[in-house]
This record gives sequence, C-alpha cells and structure tokens, in this order.
Amino acid sequence: MKKLDEQAAVFAPQYADQASKLKEAGVKFLQSHMVDTNGALRSKLSPVKFSAGGEALNAILYCVSYGDGEPIGDTAFPSPLASDENGYPNICALPDPATIRRHGWRGDMASVISSGYLLDGTPCALDPRHILSAAEARLSRQGLQASVALEFEFGIFTADHDMMREGQFSALRPWGGTLTNYDLVRSGDYQDLVCEFMRRMDALGIGVASFVTEYGYGMYEFALTPKPALEAADDAVRAKLHLRELCAERGLVATFMTRFQPPGKHSACGAHHHVSLWRDDEPVLAAGVNGLSGQGRQFLAGMLAHLPETHVFFRPNINSYRRFDRGAWSPEDVSWGYENRMAAIRAITTPGPTACRFEHRVAGADVNPYLTTAAILHAGAAGLEAGMEPPAPCPGDPQACGDVVALPRDLAGSLALFEASQFCRESFGEAFHDHYASSRRNEIAAFETWQAQRITEFEWQRYFGC
Repeated sequence: MKKLDEQAAVFAPQYADQASKLKEAGVKFLQSHMVDTNGALRSKLSPVKFSAGGEALNAILYCVSYGDGEPIGDTAFPSPLASDENGYPNICALPDPATIRRHGWRGDMASVISSGYLLDGTPCALDPRHILSAAEARLSRQGLQASVALEFEFGIFTADHDMMREGQFSALRPWGGTLTNYDLVRSGDYQDLVCEFMRRMDALGIGVASFVTEYGYGMYEFALTPKPALEAADDAVRAKLHLRELCAERGLVATFMTRFQPPGKHSACGAHHHVSLWRDDEPVLAAGVNGLSGQGRQFLAGMLAHLPETHVFFRPNINSYRRFDRGAWSPEDVSWGYENRMAAIRAITTPGPTACRFEHRVAGADVNPYLTTAAILHAGAAGLEAGMEPPAPCPGDPQACGDVVALPRDLAGSLALFEASQFCRESFGEAFHDHYASSRRNEIAAFETWQAQRITEFEWQRYFGC
C-alpha cells in the first residue's frame, strides 16, 4: 500500500481535472466523507477543493461511540491513536478521486470519500477502506476478484424531534399503514419516495436493484447492484446516508438499528452480502445447479471455518443479538445450504454461471460494510490458501442437520472469540485488532453502566408487591 506522498502524486492530476470539471458544471460545494469504525460517514462541507497533501482531521474520528455517546456520555473510547495521553492528534484524510460524485438532485453539490493516513505518511491501520483494500489484495494474489452486492432492511418513522430528544423512540409512528411484504400502497407517497431515492442513487452511479416493503410496520428494504468490493462498500454507506437525508427532507426518519420491534414480533433488519468470484471477467464458482467448483467449495469452507471468530463484525453491538431468530431466517449457527435461507450462507447456483454466488446472511443492518466484506474475503481467501473443504450442505433447519457450531448469542461471547483469534490478528493487523476489541468492550461497558443505573420494568412488576 502506497505512502501518502506516493498516493498523492498519483491522485494530483486527477484532482485538478475533477475540480475544473465540477466548477464548469456549476458545482460550488463539496461533502468530504470519512468512514468511522462503526461504519458511519463522518462528513464536512466546504467549497470545491482537493488538496494533494490531504486534509487535516482529528484522529478521534476512529474512536467515536455510537450515537455520540448517548445515553451515558461516552463520546469516545480511548485508543493509542487518540487519547488523553497523546493529546488527540490529527491524521491526514486523502480524497479518493474514484469516489468523486456530482449530486444530480442538487446541481451545486458534489461529494468524495477519503482514506486516512498518519502524519508520518503511512496508511492508517484503523481506516476501514484500507482494511478492505488489503482483503481485496489478498484475494487478488489468488488471481481472483470479488463482486459484492449488499441489501439492507431498515425502518422508516414519522419524525417527531421532541420525542426523539426525550428518548421516546419506541413511541414514534411507523411510516405506512400496513405490515405487508411487497406492498406498493403502504402509504400514498411511498412510490414517490422510492423513485426519488433511485433517481438520486443513479446520479451517484449506484444501482438499486429493488426497493420493497418488508414484513412489519415501518419495515423496508433496498438491494444494491454488484460492484467490486471496495466500491460496493462505498455505495452502501452512501446509500444509507442519502436515504436518511431524503427521509429528513420529508419529515421522516430512517433507522438501521437491527431490531426496533420487540423480539418475536415482526422482522428484524438484516444486511445480506451477495459475493461472487471472477477471474478475467469469467465466473469461477459455478458447477451446475446445486453444484460448486473446487475453488467455490474452498472459499465457502474458509467463510464457515472463520465465521465464529469474525462474528463480531456481523453482529457488532448490543442490539445486534436481538435479531437471533432462525424461524425468521436470521442464522444462529455455522451452516450453509443450497437456496437455504435458514443457513448462515446460502449458495445460489441458478439461473446460470454468472449468477452463481454466496449470500452471507448473518449481518444485521447495523454493520460496517467495509469490515464485514473484508471478513468474508479474508476468510474465503484463507480457505483457498489451505485447500479447505466445507461440511455437507443443510437442506433445511441446520439444527436438524447434525452437529453444527452455534454462534455466540451476545457481544461478549463474540468479542472473546475475536480477541483470541490469531487469524483475525494476522488478517486485520495487530493495531486494528486491538483497536476494534477496545471499541466493542466500550459498547459492553456502556450498556452495563446504563443498566446499573436503572430498575427495570421486570423488577417493578415482579417484586413491588413483595
């Protein structure tokens, strides 16, 4: 991976060319995005400008808590990169010219996504885009490229900012009057919002394969078209940001938290990852209906073998584990099957070789797609390198298929496997491994602190009459 000065020298001519084209087109403002550890875009607005030396940015960006620390005030977690001990230094954010996009729905606006570098010029080991690029490079050494498509389930509610400020999120009114799947008339302005979302995504070069109502009040889903892995992750975070933006314009609010309905009631929010492998523009996974090539089997075996220790990426926070529900097609164990939506990995082999892919079904909508995609590629590449073989496929409920390995049912259990994993240390690097473990310990500590400060409804109802 190039150092800052080397990469900047490559990008500099593109910066000048892009800035000139944008200004000629009437673009005056630029949204500059960076991806944080949790997978959110952290952004600033400026006049259109690109600096070959990058932009200074506080390194605490990689250490911020979900929701900026609500409800207990833990705005950031300590890290060797940014802490009281080192005074919270800057890093350098270098814009990637391949990500520059004009916003077709607002002619004076464009955006770009940057990657992080330390002040000594080395790529920041904590930057999610660098993490995913390294995973792509590992697969490339096998002569292979991954094509990735993500689909997100999410909720939309009528915005009431007073209620949200008071923390009354569960009392918000779901957008739309039914809980029916694939319903075009859930609300009168549903089709208008969907078409506008697709128009905006098209302006950014992001393909939307579909947008549907999901089972549950306020539940929806969009699916993106396949791209190379890094571009697919860039598309995913942009799509989430601009859906939130569009909803806000219309007095609505969107959420990608994994479960906002009580467990056992309606659907929870998944983020299925569709992954195919290619060599010189030819698909390599296919071997007929309900069949996989040798490399396809090895890649699958690696994904399965390393799923428990990478599980923390797919279910990264406290709320993630409320989605566990095999009956609702949210996997609970290390399993796979052809066209099996109850398994962790669904192998799709029809209608032909170019459509052959794996659907990784474990992730919730709350994930960082750079990290989940990197985990899939690293694990699959490890399977290829070791020539692994997968277990027999499960035709239905994995629990009826014999001795399957259960996935951890809480964040602490997933974190323990991740921390003990030599595979994760080697694949993601020591610095990122330790940093990410700290971020998850912070989530656990925040929840435990909040719990300790409250008497639950269970306690009131069960013990008040004692």
